Formats: sequence, C-alpha cells, structure tokens
Amino acid sequence: MTTILNNNDINLKNKDTFDQFIQSKNVGDVIQKVKPTYRDLLDLPSSSTMEEAFDFLLAEDISSVPIYHTDTQGVKEYIAIVSALDLLKLLSTKVSVETLQSNSDALLMPLSDTIGMTEKLCILKSSDSLDKLSQLFSFKRVHRVLIQQNNDTFVLLSQMDLIRFFQSFNHQLGSSVLDLSIKDIKHSGVRSELNYKSTAAEAFLKLAADDTISALPIVDDNSELIGEISAKDLRGLNLDRWDSLSKPVVMYLKVSHGDLYRPLTCHDGFTLSQIMTAFVLRKAYRLWWTDMNTGELKGVITLTDILSTFASHH
Repeated sequence: MTTILNNNDINLKNKDTFDQFIQSKNVGDVIQKVKPTYRDLLDLPSSSTMEEAFDFLLAEDISSVPIYHTDTQGVKEYIAIVSALDLLKLLSTKVSVETLQSNSDALLMPLSDTIGMTEKLCILKSSDSLDKLSQLFSFKRVHRVLIQQNNDTFVLLSQMDLIRFFQSFNHQLGSSVLDLSIKDIKHSGVRSELNYKSTAAEAFLKLAADDTISALPIVDDNSELIGEISAKDLRGLNLDRWDSLSKPVVMYLKVSHGDLYRPLTCHDGFTLSQIMTAFVLRKAYRLWWTDMNTGELKGVITLTDILSTFASHH
C-alpha cells in the first residue's frame, strides 16, 4: 500500500527531524566537532589596558577575549568577555570628534572599566544541552559563552562556532528549515548608513552610539554599497596609530587591511542553507541584503538572525 504525504505531513516530518537533532546533541558535541584540538584559552587580566587589548585581538585574530582577576590564592576568576565593540563603546565615553587629538591617553584605561558595558558573563558545562546553548545565542542574544570542561578548563564558544556546527550536520537538519527564503529569516533593517567622505572617528563614534547595530554600510554619493566598518576594524589601534582615526574611513580601511574589500551580499533568491554556507566559507559576521535587480540595500543578515531562525523552528 502506498502512503501519500501532503505538504503538512512533510513539514511536520522535517520539523521532527530538526527537533531530534537538537535533542540528541549537547555542548560537548559542538566542542568536539568545531574545536577538537583547541589551544589553551586566550585571556587577559582585567588590569590590561585598552591599547594592549586592541593589539592582542589583532595579533590573535579574534574579536573578543575573556578577562579575569586572581583571588588571594592566585586562581583565575573570569569576570567578563570583552569584545572589540565593548572597547569601542568605552572609548566613546572618553573621546569625541572634537577632542580626538588630545585624548589618545584614553587607550590606557584598564579593561576593568568595561564592566557594565559587556554582556552578562554566561558559563555552561560541556554536558549542557545543545538547546540551552542555542537559546542563549538566539533569543537571549548572547554572542559568546565560556564552556567549563570536565577537567575544569574553559573553552570559548561563539555564535559562529554553533553555525559551523549546524553547517557540518546540515544533512540532518531537515529541509523545512534549510529551504527557508531570505524573507523568512529574521533580519535587521539598515538603520543607518555612512558616507564614504566621513572620517574613521566619525564612523566609530556613530557605531558606538547605537546599541542595535554592530556594523555600518559605507555608501558612495549614489547610495551604492562600497564597504563596511565594524568595531573589529579598531583592532590594532594603539598610540602610534591614533592619528589614523582622523583619516577618511575608506583610507583608514585601506591602510588597515591593505585594500577596501567589497562587503559580502545576498539577495532574495538565497535560502537559509546558502546563507549559512556563505557565513562559514567566507568567515563572515554579516551579509548585506540587496535587491537582485537594483542593488538597493534592503537589510543585513547577522549571526543572531540565523540562529534565531533555527531556534524558532525548534
């Protein structure tokens, strides 16, 4: 006897497939897949300066670092995870466009001053469920979590790590999720743009002033997308490079990266599977959503958007 499944049956089956996958995995499975031979946790004492942190982030090619203080027995206690964006927000409390030339000593502030500007520190165990991690990275909008291993060592997991994990098991996630169109993905509209004639300082201060964005699209006089800038572009900022903040943003990025690279984009025809693949292969933190025909900038897809979409289908 032949059983004919309708679309609702197929969607339910696919949803069950995704649910079963989530329920069958824990945080330890994520670590084993994406960080099987991880190095010792990179961290900094809370007494380190912002300048030291910016140089450290660039040298290690990372966007955030756990900070700690030591107790009376010399044991480390982690108190926060500081990102480049946190450092930028702290810097913006001491520096304005008008005071830029005279305030370079703001880079000497200790990392402990970022406490209160960072996300609440989240620590999970490797035995915790994958669902718990997914909820933090999506609906709770946490970007990174410390994982305590059975031997009391720590591993840092980020939103990108979880997306890499999902990508490696995409054949087990079910087509009802992977085939979602870009319009079905929770996306953030473009709240603000930056003209290419702006200085780097103006760009960074504008970015720091809006808690709802993590990057700014750079547009030309025709409002066409030519670049992007985020807090990560501050990595390596030190007293010797302080004057570079006064340069036009395009020149600043060319000096920092060797060239002005076009931002990664997507259009209405992309599926969640294709977007996830683009994030992983290109090591991207966002894709700018543009109109396929006109090139008009319609929105931005972030790591949080992707993980929220997964979580909402669980």
